[in-house]
Amino acid sequence: MSRPGDRRGLDPTAATARIYLDHNGSSPVTPGVARAITAFLEGHWGNAGAGHPDGRAARRAIDDARGRIAAALGASDPESITLTSGGTESDNLGVLGVGEAALARGDRRRHIVCGRHEHQAVLQCVQLLERRGFEVTWLDPAPDGALRPADLEAAVRDDTLLVCVMFANNETGRLQPVREAAALAHARGALLFVDAVCGVGKVPIDVGDLDCDLLSLAGHKVHAPKGIGALWVRDGVEVAPILLGCGQQGGRRSGTENTMGAVGLAAAMELHCLPETVPGPWLRALRDRLLDAALGLEGVDVARNGDGPDLPNTCSLWFPGEDALALQERLGAAGLSATSQAKRPRVPGDPPKPSHVLLSMGCAPERARESLRFSLGSTTTSDEIDAAISILHSTFQGARP
Repeated sequence: MSRPGDRRGLDPTAATARIYLDHNGSSPVTPGVARAITAFLEGHWGNAGAGHPDGRAARRAIDDARGRIAAALGASDPESITLTSGGTESDNLGVLGVGEAALARGDRRRHIVCGRHEHQAVLQCVQLLERRGFEVTWLDPAPDGALRPADLEAAVRDDTLLVCVMFANNETGRLQPVREAAALAHARGALLFVDAVCGVGKVPIDVGDLDCDLLSLAGHKVHAPKGIGALWVRDGVEVAPILLGCGQQGGRRSGTENTMGAVGLAAAMELHCLPETVPGPWLRALRDRLLDAALGLEGVDVARNGDGPDLPNTCSLWFPGEDALALQERLGAAGLSATSQAKRPRVPGDPPKPSHVLLSMGCAPERARESLRFSLGSTTTSDEIDAAISILHSTFQGARP
């Protein structure tokens, strides 16, 4: 069972030296996951595609890992899991793979529904399919950050191939109407793709309960190493490969499997993502304490971006008049890591590129450039939240006497 702020075995000069509140960006590899990886590395290095004993040992580890990852998502078939290099590849394989398969078989369904607040790994794949001849209905979320089921219902058509609805937005934490989307998509014969990269490990996720057809996740968001991810695909859903080679993983994803990463991801899914191991109400309580303190800062009209049911670890905050990139640096210098979703300009002197998520919610560009995301994780402690609150107070008291 997950314990709040369990940091045993983490490097005290790295993980504990700073207050790290960017778990939606990447999470630390926890001791149990590191032990599983180390134990494997010390005795196994064979290629899982080889027929000799070392290769067969790696194959057994891969097959075992896929089964454990599937089980953690409420699925029973290890073959439903395709191992990838991370969330971006999982999103690409899920979206482009479905589109390419439809083109190859001459499917009359050439329509896609997608929210404008999806991750860029989804948005850019849908845009690519649009350039290849698919028609796309783009949906803006409501000001609270969630897609409107009525908009989804109006968008799905008899020729819709794919509906893309993320489990929760990575910036605001707002939960999306996945189950409603599944019902609407399936009623018209369409598939539902769910980017769950920032949802897995925050709340229990069961693919059967969601009734989706494809679901993506990334290891580095759930305390596994970077460079490993997975795509769950419902039996019978056709996905064309986007990486070509020797045809590993049933031809769905060529390339020598990352056995070390698979072992780490399986351990992380069991240690941090099962209903009994995801962070409990204590994480939401810590997040709410930070949120209340930020909203109560004197002399700053801080406002929250998004409202309604959300992930228990995430809050996006608008600091009016504050350049978010500069504020991120000031907080970082004081020992607090949070993140801006605004992007640095390519041309010196130009304003930062605002968050596309906040723009899609109807926020003004200034607000989308003046917002920071704070995201907690299973290693966050109460003392760290106290220190983060203190840093926020000192940062703004120094700026506004």
